[in-house]
Amino acid sequence: MEILIHYAGEIGIKGKNRPLFEKKLLDNIRSSIRKIGYNKLKKTYRRISIELKSDYEKDKILNLLSCIPGIAYYCLAETCPLNIEEIKNTALNLAKKLNPKTFCISTNRSNKNFNLQSGEINETVGKYITENLKNKVDLEHHDLVIFIEIAEDKAYLYTKKIKGLGGLPVGVTGKLIALISGGIDSPVAALRMLKRGCSIVLLHFHNYSQHSQNVKNKILDLSKILSKFQFKTKLYNIDFKLIQQEIVKKIPSEFRMIIYRRLMFKIGEEFLKKELASGFVTGDSLAQVASQTIENLQVINEITKFPIFSPLIGSDKLDIIKEAKEIGTYDISVLPYEDCCSYLVAQHPITKSNLEEIKKLEEKLNINELIQLALKNYEYKEFINLSN
Repeated sequence: MEILIHYAGEIGIKGKNRPLFEKKLLDNIRSSIRKIGYNKLKKTYRRISIELKSDYEKDKILNLLSCIPGIAYYCLAETCPLNIEEIKNTALNLAKKLNPKTFCISTNRSNKNFNLQSGEINETVGKYITENLKNKVDLEHHDLVIFIEIAEDKAYLYTKKIKGLGGLPVGVTGKLIALISGGIDSPVAALRMLKRGCSIVLLHFHNYSQHSQNVKNKILDLSKILSKFQFKTKLYNIDFKLIQQEIVKKIPSEFRMIIYRRLMFKIGEEFLKKELASGFVTGDSLAQVASQTIENLQVINEITKFPIFSPLIGSDKLDIIKEAKEIGTYDISVLPYEDCCSYLVAQHPITKSNLEEIKKLEEKLNINELIQLALKNYEYKEFINLSN
């Protein structure tokens, strides 16, 4: 038995760059399953196969594959030589195990040298099963589909496709710094960019409140979950206490949220350079909170010359919640915490800030000194894919 993997269709249209994407996906799969026993990992035409040592490893590997971006679908497949008699018998054995009342055959013949065409294989195999089991072929209303793939050196037969994450392999489009707060949105935003082929480094600004330790634990737990989707995840946890205190002393409460976030990007630039990353990821969703109005986002984002990616910007909150539940971050994100940007801000913070006014307020702060303070006070942790 083998596990057969088909990568997302988007990879197949990359033209001359396709081998780069295929190799990266193969490398990511190899890194994820390296501590689990298997005989061979092989890439052939538009598919990847994992030859198992025994059934014992299959569930672990299938679980890992569900978290690897770039995979369209995967399946447990029986294999046999490229001989129509062998294919017929293998298909018959699959049908015997499941004993459907009705079935159909679906063949994909990527090996055009095989002497029968797809339609002929469907007809031949379907007829053989009906003669031996008396089950009926029904092309529209069937209980079972037996998929047959005619590859270069063997045939693959299976009955169930398991949907993958899709997207692109992590690492093919660069590296980004994701600002992760502990709320619902930022982990979902990070995963969306992972699925677009970015490797993600997490950056958290720690807020001191009655829930301080809870927030630290939340960030660690969220980082562990996100580490399932890329082989290695780095987390920088910035001590923001003294910086917050300085801003509270000198900045009116209605403007603090804006200046908190602008300063986060200036501090974040230092970690971006350290990691040789190309931009930032945020969980911003337009007009969800006061800091995410068009005017405030424009003022906040002006502080950095690096691109800021906000993949949730047009998303409905209920859709974001649904996605968070699907990836396993929701229950952690809703635990009590106080976001860094909400620390001692006005009950009704400004929603239409003015850049010149904000810059004038920032003159009261020694920005370079605050950046250096942050660089002296941070914790670093690294997470390796926990299933290994």
